[in-house]
Amino acid sequence: MKLSFPTFLAAALVGSAAHAAKPRVRMTPKSAGKAAKSSPDTTTSTTSTTTTTSTTTTTAAPRVATPTGSALYTMTNQPDNEILVYSRDVSDGQLTFAQSVSTTGSGSTIAGNGGPPTNFALPPLPAVDPLTSQSASIVAGDCLLNVNAGSNEVSTFRIHSSIEIEFAGIFGSGGLFPVSIAERDDLVYVLNGGGNGSIQGYTLSQFNCGLRPIGDAVELDQGGGPTSAEVTPFNPPFGAASPAQVGFTPDGNILVTVKALGGGQNYPLAAVGGLLVFPIDPATGAAGHPHTTEITDRPGSAPFAFDFDHDGRLLLIELFGEGYLVDPSNGFTPAAGFGGLSVWEADGIGDYTEVSRTSTEQFLTCWIEYVPQNHCVYTSNAGSGFGGLSVWEADGIGDYTEVSRTSTEQFLTCWLEYVPQNHCVYTTNTGFASVSAFTVDGQADALVDSTAATGLAGPLDLVASPDGNFLYVLSPSVLGLPGHTGQPSVVVYQTADDCGLEQVQAIEDGFDTEEARRDADPNGVLNGVLGLAVWSV
Repeated sequence: MKLSFPTFLAAALVGSAAHAAKPRVRMTPKSAGKAAKSSPDTTTSTTSTTTTTSTTTTTAAPRVATPTGSALYTMTNQPDNEILVYSRDVSDGQLTFAQSVSTTGSGSTIAGNGGPPTNFALPPLPAVDPLTSQSASIVAGDCLLNVNAGSNEVSTFRIHSSIEIEFAGIFGSGGLFPVSIAERDDLVYVLNGGGNGSIQGYTLSQFNCGLRPIGDAVELDQGGGPTSAEVTPFNPPFGAASPAQVGFTPDGNILVTVKALGGGQNYPLAAVGGLLVFPIDPATGAAGHPHTTEITDRPGSAPFAFDFDHDGRLLLIELFGEGYLVDPSNGFTPAAGFGGLSVWEADGIGDYTEVSRTSTEQFLTCWIEYVPQNHCVYTSNAGSGFGGLSVWEADGIGDYTEVSRTSTEQFLTCWLEYVPQNHCVYTTNTGFASVSAFTVDGQADALVDSTAATGLAGPLDLVASPDGNFLYVLSPSVLGLPGHTGQPSVVVYQTADDCGLEQVQAIEDGFDTEEARRDADPNGVLNGVLGLAVWSV
């Protein structure tokens, strides 16, 4: 499972709880802006509201033909949020900017100060990873779904072709600051990171890409701390403590990781992480009250990203798996303990019990992917000098042993993409503006090229094409950082059998410059672009 968090990694190295979005209908994308922006046709609209989730839908005309082709999507995340649509040539990987479509919602960015009593503050956060989350924009069948963290809403679009999406509707997220979306068989759950946190369920219609809420939102039950019985800061959440990931378990329940229950007020020494399992009714899709497991034996460990192995065990990485190192002179050290990989097994009621834990012996373990073809786990480590890639193999009793660890020879290694077609792993190195390539055929890994791709400006997310022939990297480019011009882009690479990368294209079309984005907002807000999603027929 991927989970992006570079802004917090870089920093570590050096309303109301029940607010619901107001129903709104904007039946076409914004008319202002670049000439390439389109105005898809829409027909009738309907509005329906529940006690906690406001919903506005635009019913799109039925399809007249099956969509064809392939496309890539990303999100501007500005106060007037938009989806950028790029048609993808499957033969050579190149992208052509097709349209930008308004979500009719607003983007946002996380808080960088944890508040009293410690007022633990991250250095000023550049707009490189504004939500510290993954899956803010996802493709589900022929529908595109994305969060609007600033307006507490989820927008949906119908995918008509590789060059056209149509706004379908905007739906209240049931809480504050939605950051991530999970979908399985048209059952959708959205994770709200603001306030006390919550999840909201929906059923997704593949006919018109509308969302129908399933009951009310269910709170995360985080508890409070020394300054408040509720999570603080309330909204936006503190990035180093906020809910980190939402996903489906193998048995169909919902799992959420929280880096520090209660928020920034408990950060760092009382920052107890949590695993929350929400039982899902298989008949209705409704979520029950969560079962919460508090990781009390290692405060500050920051449970983060997760995946599941072939036996259904939970594989969890913690940024600082050994917790914070206490220093008698100031209470804690600025650096934290090594990261960790832990294995958890589900009991009969859906809770998870830890059965093993192993230190990565590296700082800031931030990414994990389980590969069923070889039963191996790949993790990336960002903060022990140069970053690195580790490979883990299961033994006969279910424990995982690190069988290899290789340096990327680059700084701030985090995002990881496994490409099964050529048995390669690619990592983005935010600190050195590069992508590293590894061959992982078998149980060991070998560095092929520490700088297989260079010249990127704060490489953020990356995604491979379905056939594995091309790699797409989001380069957000934030003014004030070395080598950054403020012009975001998507860079396209062709992958080779030996894991090498050859640049095919760097496309800036559709992206406004940082200066233009600040000028377009009355308050000069820059939230930063985020997310990559690929659709193919």
